[in-house]
Amino acid sequence: MKTKFLIYFISICVLVGSCVTPITNFEQVASKSFLVIEAAVNDQAGPHKVKLYLSADKLQGSYFTPVTKAKVYVVDEKGVREDFMEGTLKGTYLSSSNFVGRVGGTYTLNIETTDGKKYQSVPETMKSVPEIENVLTRFEVQDNYAKGDPRRGGFNIYLDFQDPASLGDNYQWYWKHYQRAYICETCVGGSYDFVRNTCVTPRVPTEKILNYRCDGDCWDISFAVDLNIFSDTYLNGQRVTGKQVARVPYDGISPYYLQLEQRAITKNAYNYYQSLSIQTQNNGTLFDVPAETRFSYNVRSTTNPEDKILGLFDVYGVRKRIFYIDRTVGVPKDESPVTKIFPGDIFSCSPPTPGCKEVVQCSEGLFRTPLRPPGWKD
Repeated sequence: MKTKFLIYFISICVLVGSCVTPITNFEQVASKSFLVIEAAVNDQAGPHKVKLYLSADKLQGSYFTPVTKAKVYVVDEKGVREDFMEGTLKGTYLSSSNFVGRVGGTYTLNIETTDGKKYQSVPETMKSVPEIENVLTRFEVQDNYAKGDPRRGGFNIYLDFQDPASLGDNYQWYWKHYQRAYICETCVGGSYDFVRNTCVTPRVPTEKILNYRCDGDCWDISFAVDLNIFSDTYLNGQRVTGKQVARVPYDGISPYYLQLEQRAITKNAYNYYQSLSIQTQNNGTLFDVPAETRFSYNVRSTTNPEDKILGLFDVYGVRKRIFYIDRTVGVPKDESPVTKIFPGDIFSCSPPTPGCKEVVQCSEGLFRTPLRPPGWKD
């Protein structure tokens, strides 16, 4: 599964195309809608995910339309097939929970949409990944940002690992953060409709902000939005020390839960991420990324070879490290956390009203979950 960054990045790139496409009556002329694929198989327990979307062909509020009722499956080099079934989220397809990718195994992704279009990836072989060894956390100030700017202070994460002797190993680092969620919905200028499960705006406008508490255990999720990749081209077989793999914010002094992943990615995945990384570094903005850099390196249409596909089929071995960062250590006395503030009021049924509800369900999603994170400490 890919992360929020990939979805956001592709959507920005699609928007780039609209910037150079003639527009008539708010509709892009001669624009195309592309299939967007986010697919990943690794050596951890499933379910693994494949997400399918269509990019927009006109200016509208939502840039992606989920592709539903597709046939999605992965076949390994032995001919063993694993079907991915569409879950409760439209356009998201899940493997069985006991499906586990195998280091050394070669996997091919297959997709068939309801309109008869077929897509297939090149075979991708899963590589082993070295263990994460030493992990070091250090508070560092970026002086180019003024005090009060949340980007100024942060904790950099460094690690060591031993690159294997084999040439052509490529790595990616990814992190995920969980924190307790107490507010599950915020309604600006309205209130929450428990029948339609959404905020509604009254006929008479109001500037009031109402926050609704969660109905039980709930965690907010944030994750890496920067591309952090590495190739052993010039360091093959050597020990890599002090590699910075993450930077987390200084937005409080409570212990910071971090789930860190070290991935051994394929050459196609590395080239794809590298092309995106180089373009953003050279141009300084996502809006200058050339169109050809956003197309898939390893998925093609078998019904129409001219079709272009966005996204990637990612196959990787992974090692995880879960730990807490003590955000009171190593911080200069003149640096303070930039805390987040919830504006508005907490909704309550006052006076008590029959049938009145005060709490909103904590629903599973990209940025929130009711499932206790592994290694969580209360």
